[in-house]
Amino acid sequence: MRGLPLETASTGADLQYPSELRYEPRVISGFRPAQEPHLGLHFGVLQHIVSEQNRHPGGNYCLIADWHATTMWFGRANMQEATLTTAAALLALGVNPYKTLLFAQSHVTGLGDMAWLLSCMTPESLLLRNPVPPSSALNKNNIGAILYPVLMAADVLSLRGTKIVIPRHQILNSRKVRQIGRAANRMLESQLFPIPTVVVRGDAVPGVDGANMDAERQNHIPMFLNPRELRQRIQLIQTDLRGIKEPKNPETCTVFRLYSLIASPERVKEMRERYLTGNVGYEVAKAELATAIAEYYSEARERFEDRKNRPDDLRDVLRKGAQVVSKEVRATLALVREKLGLAL
Repeated sequence: MRGLPLETASTGADLQYPSELRYEPRVISGFRPAQEPHLGLHFGVLQHIVSEQNRHPGGNYCLIADWHATTMWFGRANMQEATLTTAAALLALGVNPYKTLLFAQSHVTGLGDMAWLLSCMTPESLLLRNPVPPSSALNKNNIGAILYPVLMAADVLSLRGTKIVIPRHQILNSRKVRQIGRAANRMLESQLFPIPTVVVRGDAVPGVDGANMDAERQNHIPMFLNPRELRQRIQLIQTDLRGIKEPKNPETCTVFRLYSLIASPERVKEMRERYLTGNVGYEVAKAELATAIAEYYSEARERFEDRKNRPDDLRDVLRKGAQVVSKEVRATLALVREKLGLAL
């Protein structure tokens, strides 16, 4: 079985269970389905995954969190399109399915069972303390938003993840995952689940309104727009009223902050000097940002369009990933069931 921990113990059946004593390095990350992949998707977590996927061959798991997304919005066609679009973007931006298992959360057999069992081991007070449901879920008033950390824990603990890579806004949920892992180990009277370390990657990427970029806020900048559409979106970035020749503060300007993510250090230094000396207006800065984004993603855009035009290949990648992950989840689930007296 791919990626099993360093020790296994036979149960007398064909299935082997993960060891409770030693843990293989396993890195877990996830992304919500997005109909328009944007800059916030790339910078931070995804860059870390791509740069680190060679360090733990066979131990990298990247899920598309379509179950989590159901707490926010519904629609069969939208969900399917967003899932495939996100898969195409992840692959275009460097996720290698031979080094990082890419799969859709809802395709994994046994994950829902694990979430239910973990919910029975999770203190109610933990979920009701400082709940952080996704922004759109605030208006849904659904129990799924409250149980969000339990499903996140199932994502991680069922694969016995030793490290989770998250954006900054998931820090509180990641702490709850660790607490759920400890609670489950106490109830099971074992050390079945490693308590994962948390790696926070990426500062908030600003959207056109200066707030954290989020498609739910409609302030995002899709990275794969054609040049004309990209320029139009960049024009929506809010700036202050300083004139062309007035000095400007690059640290508080969304245009410059985005430019500093994309452009080379030399070009960023030059742009900073132009800001400070009043040698650039916001319209010119926006035009140069649009050009920099188009150049930065030119090759990835081609790969993205190629992937999107082959949806059956995307489904195949996700299906193969889910098949491997399902075997591993079922192995962990079987051991939990045995410890709870549910295995007959």
